[in-house]
Amino acid sequence: MTTTSPWRVRTATTADRDFLADLAPRLTIGIAPWRDPAVMRATMREFFLSDLERMGPDSTVFVAEGVDGAPAGAATIGRNTNFTGETQAYLGELAVTGESEGRGAASALLAAAEDWARERGLGLLVLDTGAANTRARAFYARHGYTEESVRLTKVL
Repeated sequence: MTTTSPWRVRTATTADRDFLADLAPRLTIGIAPWRDPAVMRATMREFFLSDLERMGPDSTVFVAEGVDGAPAGAATIGRNTNFTGETQAYLGELAVTGESEGRGAASALLAAAEDWARERGLGLLVLDTGAANTRARAFYARHGYTEESVRLTKVL
């Protein structure tokens, strides 16, 4: 039995700028309570928009669209060097609209990012997510990702 995905993943263009800016607040789900939400929203917006500007052979931004052509989510991926010197792929951001959550758009974006990394001979894809973002952590675990490190913070 063959199933087709209702999602089409394509490379972002400058026409996606407003969509990415509007999607950025979704990246603040699960932020630590001591972080300023307004600063985090502005930072996430800047991450998306700067990734769009820097697209090239070593990084790209993907957009998932539904069958109606409306954008439903985005992911950024780029070549990165681990502190050990090993080259790897880094998934900077992955977010979907509230209406698309739980419907497969994030899985389609993650698959596109993994394909991008494989096509470049990168054997690892790494990412960060908020410790309190339990839904994202469970999503990545379902897709075979293992937690590698834990960052600890103390509010002074």
